Amino acid sequence: MKTNKTDLVSVIVPVYNVEKYIERCLRSLMDQTYSNIEIIVVNDGSPDNSEMIIKNIQKGDKRIKLLCQKNSGVSAARNAGLDIAKGKYVMFVDSDDYVAKDYVEYFYGLINYSDNIDMAVDYNKYNIYSNSQVQNEKIEVASSEKVAEYIYTSKIMEAVWNKIYRNSFLKKYSLRFSKEIWYGEGMLFNMRCLGQTDKVVIGNKRVYHQVFNESSAMRSFDLDSNMCGLRSLDLQRKCWKRETKSLLNAWKFHRWCFNMSIIKGIIKTDERKKYAKEFKECKSNVRKGWYYPWIVDISIPRKLYYVFSSLFPVLGAKTFLLIESRKASKHTSSRGN
Repeated sequence: MKTNKTDLVSVIVPVYNVEKYIERCLRSLMDQTYSNIEIIVVNDGSPDNSEMIIKNIQKGDKRIKLLCQKNSGVSAARNAGLDIAKGKYVMFVDSDDYVAKDYVEYFYGLINYSDNIDMAVDYNKYNIYSNSQVQNEKIEVASSEKVAEYIYTSKIMEAVWNKIYRNSFLKKYSLRFSKEIWYGEGMLFNMRCLGQTDKVVIGNKRVYHQVFNESSAMRSFDLDSNMCGLRSLDLQRKCWKRETKSLLNAWKFHRWCFNMSIIKGIIKTDERKKYAKEFKECKSNVRKGWYYPWIVDISIPRKLYYVFSSLFPVLGAKTFLLIESRKASKHTSSRGN
């Protein structure tokens, strides 16, 4: 990897109600092995003590730039950061998460791995279920359509924090986050980016720590947000540079998964009566799309679970929720020992 560390990298951090997490997030960025960075923190009208904490930390590091705005949503916050980013490359970090010391250096190496690369992504992350490092690190170059397909089949996270972008590329094509889409906005942004490039570098190292924050709007169930996510998916089809059969199948599968996710959310929050119409519609969509898991490249166990869920949506959702609950309990128990 070419890592001469001479290029400025802009890291954009949108902030809202994260006073418990923001210091750890910023400290992890301040402690990077790649030091030539600017940390653009956008306070999106956070009503808690986040701004005060940021200002105290800012005193010890001139690389931190604080931008304050009225609450306008995560898309507007990221766009505000992009508007002032001076780096050759741009990255995004969620303010309730934190990163490994080589986070920036690793992604800088990925985007410089091959010539004429505008975007690089990574397969993996740390979370409460995966705390060990990948043993066999590898790097590959893939077409933008293949990367989009990987995102739709969940081989690559749809988020923006596991990616790096060339700033001149974003400016050339006016690539920004849609303010009208507040859920699925990152995936839509990524599909817009993929629609303007031909090849992408993919790595598989874990350098990002995703934290389970119960208060995060992006990690709790909200029907309106999920319906917004479906609108995002519909917009994404218009972004593709080339519509291959495998890409279209992967998109259909992801839309099927989104319907299944809504069923899980409604069951988890015990709101089947409140959302009876939506619940019935999602069950119908899941049953109609019973064959989607068979036309995409996913593991056999996943195919079998999804086909089972197609036939029995409610039972499939309950099974998933039970497994997730046991995983969480096991993790909580292991931390307590």
